[in-house]
Amino acid sequence: MEKVIEFFSRNVIDEYKSLTGEEIKQRLDEKKLPFSCLMEHWEGDFTIGSMLRNANAFGASEVFYLGGKKHWDRRSSLGVQNYTNFQFLRTIEEAVPLKDKYSFVAFETGGKHELHDFVWPQNPLLIFGEEGPGITKELLDMCDFVVSIPQRGSVRSINAACASAIAMYDFVSKLK
Repeated sequence: MEKVIEFFSRNVIDEYKSLTGEEIKQRLDEKKLPFSCLMEHWEGDFTIGSMLRNANAFGASEVFYLGGKKHWDRRSSLGVQNYTNFQFLRTIEEAVPLKDKYSFVAFETGGKHELHDFVWPQNPLLIFGEEGPGITKELLDMCDFVVSIPQRGSVRSINAACASAIAMYDFVSKLK
């Protein structure tokens, strides 16, 4: 009975419906792309869950959460946290070793590069800050690139999870 309920209640594509969580994670690991994401100090549980869903949908290798929040309402991620390589980093010092593996690409309003013209480096770590305060200066100073998503409206920025989807789509569409 539990297997039947799990089969019908998981939010996965049809080819994964009969697989266990570990089998799904293994298949996704085989298809992952050479980029990862980091969210800094996001407080909104819905935004965190949406970012995880975006990362899963676009094939991110892993996702990092930098900040003190370790418990969040997982309902908004619809289960993808079970199949996505997701790690918590408590302090900026824990993010420093990621520089050995990734090119840090921050997304901020007024960034030096506009996304439509941006040429992606190898192994980028896409970094997104909390709506309002944005990315901390300490983390921005570690970044190799600061990119903005051009906007035409009156708001200062778009939702961080939406920005992550736009950025991931751009990376995937330009991937050779």
